[in-house]
This record gives sequence, structure tokens and C-alpha cells, in this order.
Amino acid sequence: MLDSTFPRAKSLLFVPTTRKEDFKRSFECGASAIIMDLEDSVSRERKEEGRKNILEFCTANPDTKFFIRINDAQSQFFADDIALLRQLDLKRQLYGIMLPKAEQREHIDAVLDSVGEISLILLVESARGVQNLSLTASAPCVRQLAFGAFDMILDIGLRDGEGKDFALNYVRVQMVLASRIYNLLPPINRVFPNMRDESLLKANMECAYSMGFGGSLSFYPNQIPTINAIFGQGQDKIAWAKEVLRLAEIHKGEPFSFEGNVVDVPTIKKAQGILEHKY
Repeated sequence: MLDSTFPRAKSLLFVPTTRKEDFKRSFECGASAIIMDLEDSVSRERKEEGRKNILEFCTANPDTKFFIRINDAQSQFFADDIALLRQLDLKRQLYGIMLPKAEQREHIDAVLDSVGEISLILLVESARGVQNLSLTASAPCVRQLAFGAFDMILDIGLRDGEGKDFALNYVRVQMVLASRIYNLLPPINRVFPNMRDESLLKANMECAYSMGFGGSLSFYPNQIPTINAIFGQGQDKIAWAKEVLRLAEIHKGEPFSFEGNVVDVPTIKKAQGILEHKY
């Protein structure tokens, strides 16, 4: 049985597993969910240290839940990451696993065959990953897609300029469409690399939000309030939709006024769509 507490996270903060002094603090920064990272933020020489730190943290904090980003299924570190997962109480301690470089159905099967049924977030970060979304997004236990923009930029050779943004937004669109087709949660936006320019951060997040993304990844706790505020707008829309439908029932199909606007059949359909898809 998949975890029914899987979060509809607005902000997901990566925490390098070699920085155990940051573990407790990360859970107090306001992020919707924490991702303990064993992949890109941890050097090959320190992977085992990262795994040990996770075990120690779980022993000391058995009721604290988080995600783990393991190394990809073709990596030399994958088997040791799987061995770590087998030592954890997966249902009690993890919301799920983030699987990087998820390009083929076999990569997903490698995880599920090793640890059993567990919720998965797939990182889409290559041309092949985009091409095979119909295969990976439809796989068992996949709950959400996330955008790995850094690796995507390298994989397809993007250069700074308008073309780069156009290409990245094309990938975003494919992720939104696949999420809708395969009944996944809205996808998760990329890490935004500039930790100081809040105006650029806000612009990037608002673009992703308007495209149908449900939240964003981050490496930087100072970005969390902005990310939460932008993707939290979805909750306001849900509240609006519920109230529109409540009033529509009272008015028995007749047009009425709400918040200064006339509510008619198209508005009611919009409210129904918001609640159906949980925007």
C-alpha cells in the first residue's frame, strides 16, 4: 500500500547527507518536505558517510518523515543505496524515494524489485527522459515528476539566451502533460540556482506555477518563503472553488454574484475543474 500521507509539497529542500549538523535545522525552515540527498551534493568518497548519517538520524528521530534521493539505477552506488533502504522502516520513515535520471521503465523496476512498493518521484533530466515519459510516468508507484534542469542543460547542450528558456519550458510542458495523462500530482519545478536575487526567483516560480507545476525544489532555505507563497496560491483557488460550488447549489443553477463577479455555467465548470485536478 502506497503511503497515504504523501505530501502535496509546495517546497522540497535538498539536504546533503554529509552535513548532519544541518539535518534538524532543515526540518524547521518551513519547507513542505525534506529530501535527504545521496546523489549530486555528496562526493563519491563520502557516499557511505551520508548513508550512515541517515541511519543515525532515523534511529534518533523515528517519527520524522522525509524523502531520500538515491543514486540512479545505473550508478555504481545504487546497490549500496538499496542496502540502506532495506535497513529503514520505509513506511514509517519515508514519504518516498526520488529517483534521478529516470529514463527507462527498467530503472524504476530496479528500485521496486529491490525494496517493494514505495512512492516514487522521478527526476526528468535528459532528452531520453523526456522522450520516454509515457513509459516512466505510467509505471507503478510513480506519484510525481520533478525537473532536473541542471543535467538537462548539459545533456542537450543549451547555451544562455532566450533559446535556453524556450527549450526548458518545452520540457516543463511535457512534464505537465504527462502528469495529467497518467494522473500524477502536478510536477515539481527545478532548483533555481541564484540564491540572492529574489526577483529572478519569483519570476521563475511564477512561470512554473502558471504552467501547472505544484511546487519547487531548492537547495537554499532562504528561498523557501517565496516558493511557499507562490505555490500556496493553489490553496486559495481550492477555497474559492469550494465556495463557488456551495453557493451554486444554494442558487440552484441560476446566475449569482460572488466577489463582484457574475457566476454562471462557465465559472461553475472552472470551479469543478479546480477541485477535480486539485490545482
